[in-house]
Amino acid sequence: MPAGFSKVVCRFYGYAGMMFMLMRDILNEFEADWASVPTLPEKYDFSPLRGKTFLVFGHSAARCVAYSLLYFNDEKKLGINVIITGETSHALKNFHPDILSRNDFRFLTLEEMDSVDKVDYILDGGFCCEQFSGAPEEFIREISQRNAVIEFAKRCRPDRYVLLSDSRVYGKPQPYRIYSEGEMSVDRFENDINAAETQILRTIETLLSSAQKEIGFDLTILRTGMILGACAKIHSPLDKVFESAAGAKSCELYNSDTKITVTYITDVLKAVYMSITDLKSNAVYNISRNDSTVSTGEISAMLKNIYGGKCKIHLSELGGEEFAYAPINGSKTEFNGCESKISLQTAMELCVMSYSEEGLQISPTIHDGRLKTVQQLLLGFILDVDRICRKHNIQYFLGGGTLLGAVRHGGFIPWDDDADIMMLRKDYDKFLELAPSELHKGLSLQSNVYDKNCHYEFSKIRLDNTVFATVFSREHTEMHNGLSLDIFCHDATANSSLGRKLHKNATIFFRALVFNKWNHRKMDNGNKAASFVGNFCKRVFPLNFSQKLLNKTMSLFKNKKNPRYLYDGMGRNIYNGEFPASYLSKAVYVDFEGYKLPVPAEYDKYLKYLYGDYMKLPPASQRIQCHDIKLFDLGEYSQFTLKSDIKP
Repeated sequence: MPAGFSKVVCRFYGYAGMMFMLMRDILNEFEADWASVPTLPEKYDFSPLRGKTFLVFGHSAARCVAYSLLYFNDEKKLGINVIITGETSHALKNFHPDILSRNDFRFLTLEEMDSVDKVDYILDGGFCCEQFSGAPEEFIREISQRNAVIEFAKRCRPDRYVLLSDSRVYGKPQPYRIYSEGEMSVDRFENDINAAETQILRTIETLLSSAQKEIGFDLTILRTGMILGACAKIHSPLDKVFESAAGAKSCELYNSDTKITVTYITDVLKAVYMSITDLKSNAVYNISRNDSTVSTGEISAMLKNIYGGKCKIHLSELGGEEFAYAPINGSKTEFNGCESKISLQTAMELCVMSYSEEGLQISPTIHDGRLKTVQQLLLGFILDVDRICRKHNIQYFLGGGTLLGAVRHGGFIPWDDDADIMMLRKDYDKFLELAPSELHKGLSLQSNVYDKNCHYEFSKIRLDNTVFATVFSREHTEMHNGLSLDIFCHDATANSSLGRKLHKNATIFFRALVFNKWNHRKMDNGNKAASFVGNFCKRVFPLNFSQKLLNKTMSLFKNKKNPRYLYDGMGRNIYNGEFPASYLSKAVYVDFEGYKLPVPAEYDKYLKYLYGDYMKLPPASQRIQCHDIKLFDLGEYSQFTLKSDIKP
C-alpha cells in the first residue's frame, strides 16, 4: 500500500481542504443522541481525554466510538485526535463523508501506522456484533489485522487498550443460565457459523490478553449483549422487526427457546469512556441491564404492548442462527459505577422511531397513556393560581421547565409531567396566607408551615384523592402525595460577594440538615470535618427546629431595600449562584397552551442563567420518557379535560 494513501482517500471523497462541519450538524437526532452519551455521570471528568490521540479500529461499533469522540471534541473542546485504521479504505464504509474533512480525524492504513510513534488510547471495536460469512479467508483476515494492531500496541505502548467483544464469546447458552464474566458454556453450536463467530471473539480476546501480559499495557474488555442503536448501522436481527413496526407491516421473528441480552449503543459508549477514567484495568466487564435479558417472545409482546395493532409480528420456529447471543449478568459493571441506563423499551422505541416517517415522538406508554391528562390537570392548577394572583394583586411567573416550555414550545415541554411557578418573597408569603381559603375545592396547599409531615423547602398545590409519588416521596406515606404544582420563592441575597457566598453555603447546609434528618440519611459531602459537624447537628437539632433555621436563612434579606441580587434558595439552581434582581423585576405575558400567562420580561437572560443554551433540545432518548413515578392514581380525574371556556 503506497504511503499517503489516506490523503488520496480524502481527495476521492472530495473533502480535502474544506472547513469541517460540527458533528451536531452532521448527525441526525438519533445518532447525536447516542454520540452524546447522555447516560454518562453528570460530573464525568473529561480531563484525562484532553489533548490525547485515539486509535480506533474495528467495524460498526468502532465507527460509533469515533463519532462520539468527535462529538465531544466539538462540545467540550478537548483537543483530541482520532485515527481510524484498517487494511484498506473499506474501513471508512458507512462513515459520513463530511467527517473526512475534519482536521481532528485521520485515516491511516495498517501499513501507514508505521509512521505513528504514539497514541494514548486504542479503542478496538473487535468483532463485536458483526456477522461471519463462513469464508475461511474472512476469519484469517480478521485475526491478521488484529495482530497488526497488537504489534503497533507493543511498539507505542498505549495508556489503555479497550476491546469491545460480545456475549457470543460465552458459546452456546444452556437453558436458564445467565453468564458472568469468568464463565463459559461447554455446549457446542451445531451451526458452523455460530461456532466460528464464538471462536473469532475468543481468539481476539486471547491474543490481546497474551499481549497485555507480555508487554504490560492496561487492557479492558467490554462484552456487550446484542447491540441495538437507532441509525447506528450495527446489524441486529431485530432490525426487520423495528422497521415492520414503524410501517405497520407483517414480519416473522424467530421464537427463541433461550433468552438473549440486549444492550443499547449509548450504554456501550458510556462503558468505553468509563473504562478510560474509572473502571479498573486488566479486567472483563459485561455491559447489560437486568431488565434487558429476554426471549424473542417477550420482545414481541413488549412491542405489541407499545404499538398495538401496528405491530404484526409472527413468531417462527425457523432460523435462529443470528440469535446466538448468550444472556449475561452486568452486576460487576454496575458495582464498579458503570450502570447501564437505557431500558429495553426505550431502546426499542428509539429503533422503531428511526424507521418511522414521523421521526422522534413521545412514547405512547408514558404514565400508561395519561400524560395529556396530567398536563391538563396541571394547566388547571396554574389557571387557579393565576385567578387568585390577579384577584389579590400578587405577582408570579412561570418557572423552571414550565417557563422553558412556554418560551420554547408555547406550552408544556411535550414530555414533561410537572409544572413550576415562582414568586418573590413578599408575593410568596402573601400567596401562602390566602391560598388555603381561595383554592378551588379539591386542591390543597402543602408547605412545611401548614403540613407537619412535609419538609420540602418549597410549597406545592396538591390534588386531593390522587397519588403521584416518586421514589423519594413514596417513602413518606403520611404526607399528601397527590399530583402537584411546585411553587418556588426566589429570595433576596447579600449585595457583597462574600455575603452572597456565606448566604448560599448556609442555605445549602441547612437544606442538607433538613433533608437528611427527614430521610434518616447520613450527611456526607466529601469533607470529613464538614460532614462530622453536619451529622452532629442532625442528631442534636429536632427536625422542626432545623426547618425553622432553614426558613429564616432563606428569608434573611427579605427586608433589604433595593437588593441587587436574588438566589434560588428553594430549588436546585442554588448551585448556579445568584442572579441580578432585575431578571424578575417585571412580567410580560406569553402564550401557554392557549392562555396568556406571565413570564419574566428578562426571560432570555434568566433562562440562560438556568440552562445555558436553552433552545437546544435534550438528547432524543430523554425526549420520549419523563419522570419515573412509582405510585400513580388519578382517581376520578383519570379522564379530565380542561373546559375550553375557562378564563384566567
